[in-house]
Amino acid sequence: MPATREMNGSTCSVEMEDEWKREERESMSPHLTNMENEEGASEQLQRDPDKDHGAHFNYAHFGDTDFKEATLQTRSGSIPNTKSLKDLGRQERRRIISKSGDCNTQLYRVSDKNRRLMQDVFTTMVDMQWRYVFLAFIASFIVSWFGFGVIWWFMSYVHGDYLLENINNSTFVPCILANKNFASAFLFSQETQHTIGYGSRQTTEECPEAIILQCIQSIVGVLIQACMAGVVFAKLARPKCRTNTVVFSKNAVITMRNGGLFLVFRVGNMRRSHLLEAHVRAQLVQKVTTDEGEIIHFHQEELKVGTQLSGEDDRALLLWPIFIAHPIDEESPLWRMSPQDIQNSNFEIIVVLEGIVEPTGNTTQARTSYLPQEILWGYRFDNLVSYARKQGVYAIDCSSIDQTVPDNTP
Repeated sequence: MPATREMNGSTCSVEMEDEWKREERESMSPHLTNMENEEGASEQLQRDPDKDHGAHFNYAHFGDTDFKEATLQTRSGSIPNTKSLKDLGRQERRRIISKSGDCNTQLYRVSDKNRRLMQDVFTTMVDMQWRYVFLAFIASFIVSWFGFGVIWWFMSYVHGDYLLENINNSTFVPCILANKNFASAFLFSQETQHTIGYGSRQTTEECPEAIILQCIQSIVGVLIQACMAGVVFAKLARPKCRTNTVVFSKNAVITMRNGGLFLVFRVGNMRRSHLLEAHVRAQLVQKVTTDEGEIIHFHQEELKVGTQLSGEDDRALLLWPIFIAHPIDEESPLWRMSPQDIQNSNFEIIVVLEGIVEPTGNTTQARTSYLPQEILWGYRFDNLVSYARKQGVYAIDCSSIDQTVPDNTP
């Protein structure tokens, strides 16, 4: 039996304190990652934090703080034991899709990763963070200006444009007029690439290679502008942020409809512009074992969901927050589960809503997930649509999208 000590009037186990210290040491080590292999054994992998851009290491929370506190408290309201804290921490870390839609996955040991990414350099640049896009945007112009400026300066130097006797000779014709030093060559490079044309510096017929170089820089400048403008436009036009205005209910409920059980959650569009051709799908991720003994740790099973009372037809018309229902029948993986079985289960229901953004025509995808602790048995969602006679519109109370009321579901 472990030794104990008194703390604020409650008995706290030394084993709990050691567990907290161990987890704190693990969180302070940013280069080591604990993960489980397919056999369930734990192993540590070395990761480079500089290469984590574009990946999501977001150990997301379950929802609101009240839910966490309710989970931590026992029935008597006392401080939870070490096992409760361990179980809660393990469930938090193992969430696949956060409530905000981020994927809690990380790729390891990718062979020739840099080469693969550079083969699709446009998509790689679009996926980069904005600060790196701006850095690449600025660097592409500065490097091209400087590079061609060096070539212009070297060409003028070889031709003798910087010699004092040629400068003082009124009959000498340089390759570039008003070109006195490297600063002049650099400025001429900018004027050539962007067709500024201040009027003082220009090429002459004296150097044919200067005419060829001027044509080359003009073409290269147009290509750089087109590529960088395309990257910035594609990044601005991405509908990724559109998912911030698609809201899912924090909890799903199991209720009775026309004599059958249904798993129901709610989704709504918070913009006046609509999502065209919107449709929804759901998958249940859990560990399964085949008849032959094969263990599939993250099996994805498609759930039949729909907007109708029968749970059919996955097309959604988001005029207001609507119900998405999954019928719990013989074909459902939840068919033989009681309320207690669901709470004790280890699965995750991943929900995906796809649609076309009306102003841009781009396709967007909003995601969320529900854990067993976020499924309420014997509840239904409250109504949030009413008619405002004075304004002559249907008023939608978006603050009530998570509001549920108990029902008579057995």
